[in-house]
Amino acid sequence: MSPNEEAITEVFRLARRADHRELRLRLDDDVSWLPASTAKWNPCRTVDDVVRTLLWRAEANRLRPGEMVDLGDRVFVQLRGRRLERLGAKGFVPRLFQIIVLRNGKIVSIQDYGRREEAYAAAGLGS
Repeated sequence: MSPNEEAITEVFRLARRADHRELRLRLDDDVSWLPASTAKWNPCRTVDDVVRTLLWRAEANRLRPGEMVDLGDRVFVQLRGRRLERLGAKGFVPRLFQIIVLRNGKIVSIQDYGRREEAYAAAGLGS
């Protein structure tokens, strides 16, 4: 597992444990989180918003990383969890994807995608 993948795994682990103090240390001061285009959630623009959303999603949706592809400064993540369709996931078996950007080991931005093709295109990967 790459250092970026380890950092992401640790963030989700801390969220499941509701360790907001340690979680905050893993996030950049300018962190943002944009929901999937089909989701009815507001973007998170502050560290406090991102921490609250991570804690809520870890509890309510049991959100955790599955497949990850390290792309240098960003990581493609397929998420696992419950009721992902509420978060903008699409498909017969709803799946949710994220592109997580890291800088100096801290998360700078998170973008949700309801379809793999959208996330691949945003990451610059071929389908």
